[in-house]
Amino acid sequence: MAGIIYELIDILEEQKECYEGLCTLSKYKQEAVVAKNLELLQEIVTTEEQFAGRLSTLDKKREMLLKDISIVTGMDYKQLNVTGIVEKLGRDNEVSQKLIKIREELYFLIESLKKQNEFNTQLINQSLELVDFTINAIGSTKGYSHQGNYNKPGEDLEYHRHQSFFDKKQ
Repeated sequence: MAGIIYELIDILEEQKECYEGLCTLSKYKQEAVVAKNLELLQEIVTTEEQFAGRLSTLDKKREMLLKDISIVTGMDYKQLNVTGIVEKLGRDNEVSQKLIKIREELYFLIESLKKQNEFNTQLINQSLELVDFTINAIGSTKGYSHQGNYNKPGEDLEYHRHQSFFDKKQ
């Protein structure tokens, strides 16, 4: 069983490296959005996609290892997690300490990435609002206005479904 656990540790370490890379990229993304550097933003998104692909592959490997661990230990696969493995192994051994450390590092990285992505989303939305404002300001001098809809597809469809042609501003 020790071999499987060490494989799990290796995969978790690789996932941690991917999340560290994504955290770094999210900070560069913030700078690119603020600087309105679309070329850099496109490069960042491409690199993020590569990290996401790598994470997907690692997730599949991790799931396979967890299935193997559940078979070897007799633990329920659906309930299996790092904490359960640590409890099964005993908290005081070296392997358990590595698992605990990696779990904490991954948790911290994922939370940091989540916060940075939320901040980047706010920046992008503010940029889009500024674009709408600018388009409307320019358009008002020429007699037309623009109402951008930068929501996810289908988000505001309910409102538009109940409007007839005559309800819209002309």
